[in-house]
Amino acid sequence: MNNYRVAFFDIDGTLADNNLPHGLSFAKRIPESAKHALKKLKENQIEPVIASGRHYGALNELAVHLGVDSIISSNGNCVHYRGSMIHQNAIPQELLKKLFLQLDQLGIECLIETPHKLYCFETNQYQGDPSSEKTLLKKTDPLPEDVIQLIVPWSEKTDFNLGLDSPLIVEKVAPVAANIHLKTGTKAEGIHKICDSMKITAKQALAFGDEENDFTMFDAVGFPVAMGNAAPALKEKAAYITSAVGEDGIWKACIDLGLISE
Repeated sequence: MNNYRVAFFDIDGTLADNNLPHGLSFAKRIPESAKHALKKLKENQIEPVIASGRHYGALNELAVHLGVDSIISSNGNCVHYRGSMIHQNAIPQELLKKLFLQLDQLGIECLIETPHKLYCFETNQYQGDPSSEKTLLKKTDPLPEDVIQLIVPWSEKTDFNLGLDSPLIVEKVAPVAANIHLKTGTKAEGIHKICDSMKITAKQALAFGDEENDFTMFDAVGFPVAMGNAAPALKEKAAYITSAVGEDGIWKACIDLGLISE
C-alpha cells in the first residue's frame, strides 16, 4: 500500500464518533488512536486531508489540532491546499433567490454558507449545529455574494421540490441535516483539485467515509475505506471495511493496510 500519497478523511462518523455527545468539540470526539494514525501517516509521506460537508470555519481549528494542512469543506464547494483557498463553487444569485423563495413557500428554514462565514436569519428557529458561530441576517438584508451551500434540516419525508433538471442537489450529510449546493460541487472535485496541486493522480489516494455524501469520494480514489458504522450502500462501494470509529477503526485500517506500523 506504500504507493499512496494522500488520504482523505470525512469528519462526522469517520474521524469523529457520532455516538458521543454532540456538545463535545470535534477534537474531543476523535479517538486518540485516530489522531495518532494521522500523525504516523504524515511521517510516512501520506498526506492526511479533511474532506467534509461542514463549513471551513468549523474545520480549520480542528485541522491545526490534527496537524492537517489541507481541507475540502462544504462538500467540495470550497478547497484549501496548504492554507490557501484554491477553489470555490458559488451559487449564482438569481438561482439562489429562486431557491429561497421555494424554501420559504415550503416552510423550510436554512443556514447560509460562504467560504468564510456561516449566516443565520435572526428569525430562524432552525440553528443547525449550536456550537458553530453564525452571523445574523435580517430578512431584508441582501444575500451574501459568494454562497456555496445551504444547510437544511433533513427528514426522509421532506420534498425539497428541486426537480431532476435543477442545477442544485440536496445531499444528506448527517442523520438530521442536509446540504443544498450545485451538482458540480462534490468531494470528488475537491479530491481532484488537491491531487492536481500535489501533482499526483487520484488513484494514489485513499478515502475514509461513512455517509452518502462520501459516494463521489469513493468513486474518485484508488482505495475507498468504509467505517464499520457506515451506511450499507457505502460499504458496498468500499475496497475495505474497518471497524466503527469508536472502536479505533481508523487506526486498525491504517495498520491492517500497511500504511503505518505500530
